[in-house]
Amino acid sequence: MSADKKYVIDTNILVDYPDIIPSSEGVADLKDPTIDLSEAHIIIPTAVIRELSSFKKESSERGKVARMVLKRLRALFELEGFDDVSNGAMLSSAYEMKADVIVNTMRFSILPVHKDFKKSLPFAPAEDDMDGQIILAAIAAEFIYQMIPVDGTAKLKDVNRLVTTGSIILLTNDNGLAIRASRRGVITSRFGYKPPAPYTGRREVTVPKDLFWYFYEGGSVELDIWNMMMEESGLEYDRTPFVANEFIIMNLENPGDCPPSLFESGNPYFRHIGRYDADFNAIVNLSHIADFPEPIMNDGQAIYAEALLNPKFSAVICTGPAGSGKTYMATVYGYQACKTGKYIGVAVVPCASQSRIGALPGDLNEKMDLDVQPLKNALRNYLLKTDKSLRAELKDIRDHEAILPQSTMDPNEDNRSISQKLRDRVDTIWDAWFSNLPIESARGRDFSYEVALYDEFQDQNAKQADTLIKRLGTNGKIVITGDIKQVHAPYLDSSNNGLVYASQLLYDNPMVAQVHFTEEEVIRHPLVKLVAERQKASRRSYP
Repeated sequence: MSADKKYVIDTNILVDYPDIIPSSEGVADLKDPTIDLSEAHIIIPTAVIRELSSFKKESSERGKVARMVLKRLRALFELEGFDDVSNGAMLSSAYEMKADVIVNTMRFSILPVHKDFKKSLPFAPAEDDMDGQIILAAIAAEFIYQMIPVDGTAKLKDVNRLVTTGSIILLTNDNGLAIRASRRGVITSRFGYKPPAPYTGRREVTVPKDLFWYFYEGGSVELDIWNMMMEESGLEYDRTPFVANEFIIMNLENPGDCPPSLFESGNPYFRHIGRYDADFNAIVNLSHIADFPEPIMNDGQAIYAEALLNPKFSAVICTGPAGSGKTYMATVYGYQACKTGKYIGVAVVPCASQSRIGALPGDLNEKMDLDVQPLKNALRNYLLKTDKSLRAELKDIRDHEAILPQSTMDPNEDNRSISQKLRDRVDTIWDAWFSNLPIESARGRDFSYEVALYDEFQDQNAKQADTLIKRLGTNGKIVITGDIKQVHAPYLDSSNNGLVYASQLLYDNPMVAQVHFTEEEVIRHPLVKLVAERQKASRRSYP
């Protein structure tokens, strides 16, 4: 046997990553795996074959994959349709690693465990203990590698001299199996695909003064000119090609080369930010943010406002921490867009509400009221900011309370009055333009001439997310929001949730804008901000 890495493969690895086994079309691209198997020796225990054979009877996805893997294995070892297999190996000779089937630079063997092998070991798992049988196969592979008999005739001194060399590694993502294998001296490792860095939809670039003013005064810059001026500047920068609708935040090496007002909070234009327009192969300015009904406070909000208001985008994906304005800005946008006749309504699909609708009392709106409270709260805060009559009344109450002692006031009358007015206004707006929609109903809908707002999208799995994305209808718009660090659904994490799936699926799509808020762009009460800073400094966090 050669000295290359040899991997004993557990069943769950083949079920989750079946492309490890090549088809007659050749070796598949393994999408940046955590372990490079391109020149590895793949050893498949017969216990794994038995387990796959038990799965193949299932009508589930696992059964479908098991049938495919078994079909590929048979074709591989019987050389059916393979033009690039060497050694002329057959199924029988690939047993016990006597002669490997070689496809390109990968080697494949099937390894049975001799019925008497356990006699040489203090470890004797039952025949129906699949995990134990796979561990036995890994130990047997090590015996074969060190030329120790595996038929039960090995001498005690041979077994005692067995030293784990690190050349045989058991690939498994089963924690229980890994613990048991490690107890028996077997080296284990996980296998998977390296998750790509989350796409943020934005990048910051330090640009030369001439390029900055070229863009500032002209409102756009062709990509060829951008590349030429960046190259001539000698500045270090990310040379990764721009993605469709990627936002570019331009900073000057010397901030004194531009007016300080350009970067002030509340700037309605943010002319230091551009967007790569793939249709024109140019970086263009933000041409819609001035129409947002509220002052924009930071770069992230400017990018989000542009994405929401630009009719070029049929879908907007917004990620980032709580308090950054994801839900608030989407709610305000939907309300104003309906008022101006751009859409006929806002369909709110709170993605955390599934499976509990039927258990709650009341009609559909009452059942879902808890889940849509963040949006109603956004409307409430928006009205407090923009409704002059409400603001004047609130000011009068505060001034009145400051002048007169509490005993002379009609208890809570004014406060109750303004609170009720706010609730009535929010309910009126909600009834006119917004609709509560559980996920179960959304799957059968077509959102035409509507804004569909999918909140907390990180709590969907990939299949659910795919279904919801496809609900977009004629002249409709979907807005997807969430935070991949706040996954609450079982079996999902920061790498396999619906928000990550949507971001990857719609990457570099000219009809989609992706926005990511940073921690620095969170708008918080000063006390909350102080607490967050102290937690970060002490490396402590609380749920």
